[in-house]
Amino acid sequence: MTKEQIASLVEQLQGLKKYEWEKIARQVNLYFALRAAKLELDDSEELKRQLEIEFNLRRY
Repeated sequence: MTKEQIASLVEQLQGLKKYEWEKIARQVNLYFALRAAKLELDDSEELKRQLEIEFNLRRY
């Protein structure tokens, strides 16, 4: 995120009520959740490697 984006965001959020923020956050999270549902695993070897690391069966 750039400084310009942050400045714009802060300007837009100024004066926002908590309930308004909650509505915005809920819709943004829903949007991302729906988009994420379209993802699929495409690199099974990388997943296997990451799981082995996570369960301490392998080092990096």
